Amino acid sequence: MLSVHGERKILNHQKQAKLIKAGIFIDGKSFEPKENIHILIQNDKIQRISKAKKTVIPKNIEVSDLSDKTVMPGLIDAHMHFFGVPSLDVKEKFTETKESRILRALCEAGKMLKAGITSACCQGSSISPVLRKLIDVGYIKGPRIICAGEFICSTGGTWDYFDIPIDIVNKSGIFADGVDELRKKVRERIRQGANIIKIGLSKGHIYDSNHIWGDNPCMTVAAYSAEEVRAVVEEAHLNGLKVSAHCIGDISVQLALNNGIDLINHGYGINEETRNKILKTKKMIVSTISQIYFHIKAEKKYNYSLKRKEIYRIHWETMKRDFKKNIEKGIKYALGSDLVGYPTHPQDQFAKEFELAVKWGMKPMQAIISGTKNSAEAIGIDKITGTIEPNKAADIIAFKGNPLDDIKVLQNIDFVMKNGQVLYS
Repeated sequence: MLSVHGERKILNHQKQAKLIKAGIFIDGKSFEPKENIHILIQNDKIQRISKAKKTVIPKNIEVSDLSDKTVMPGLIDAHMHFFGVPSLDVKEKFTETKESRILRALCEAGKMLKAGITSACCQGSSISPVLRKLIDVGYIKGPRIICAGEFICSTGGTWDYFDIPIDIVNKSGIFADGVDELRKKVRERIRQGANIIKIGLSKGHIYDSNHIWGDNPCMTVAAYSAEEVRAVVEEAHLNGLKVSAHCIGDISVQLALNNGIDLINHGYGINEETRNKILKTKKMIVSTISQIYFHIKAEKKYNYSLKRKEIYRIHWETMKRDFKKNIEKGIKYALGSDLVGYPTHPQDQFAKEFELAVKWGMKPMQAIISGTKNSAEAIGIDKITGTIEPNKAADIIAFKGNPLDDIKVLQNIDFVMKNGQVLYS
């Protein structure tokens, strides 16, 4: 802890200092909150964290008095998408102009930041590297973005829409088959600005209505061979990038575990043997409950077919079953929403993932850590952000209420700081 005199000395000798007075303080790594804490910030970094003292704060210091609020790290969505098209038909991304998609995504990014999402991982979209650059240079407000660029998909694989002519899908650069093509595709993604690689390892059966997710999550098939997966992992790791995989069902999760995949997305439709292997290998799963939740919420208003509703119900029940079993087993989760945009899947509603995780068995603080510290670790930015501690970026949010009593208070953010700059208050 910093003494009163130590705190005053730093305040007097460093320029552009800011002080946050926190009523309830959650640092993102401890399982118990603290009360009446001061957070000292210099430029974009957290400098000191100390108990509040009766001290005179110099007039030239910017003070954010949040003593009536809970203060915690900014939310980190470990899996979402900036497709830049209406969520009702994401296949428009193959035909809509890049300029139109970027403009739509810029608005979505701003809404996310206002909702307290200070970092996010776009796990598949060709426009995400451009969006990241626009945010990084300060042209627009948005979360810190980790991005995969376009998906990497086998022909007939996870994100290959059979009802669209193959020449149209092929223009997106999504396809890669065989070891040599996959190595080259990873290099292309890096050149395009990706700082994580996303590959699809599971797909529906050839007769399934839902090709991406599969009609039954326990009966999906593999989209790549082990040799192909290893080639992607080796090439990405040579360049210091993580590989994230779409995995629904035992076959794809085992494929990921056996061949060096860093991050398992979805991770349900699995048996006990696979569950034990996830625990043994200490791999993290990204949750994505919100994707199915918002489909079920939208089905009446947007006239989903009976078959489509049935498929989402099967996924919902299977995901819930395996989430609960995984939590009981001690498997580590990062929280990700898999939200793709308005009108049905608004990316700024990531806080719903915390509520759903708690409903399905997480303790409130466990969910908070999963959606801050663990999410940062999952997407490779844990040395930068994810917790409130010295030398990390000052990505901080605040709100009324105590999330340990009611996790839903995360859905009403009053204060957002990113990189030490107060953006909303």
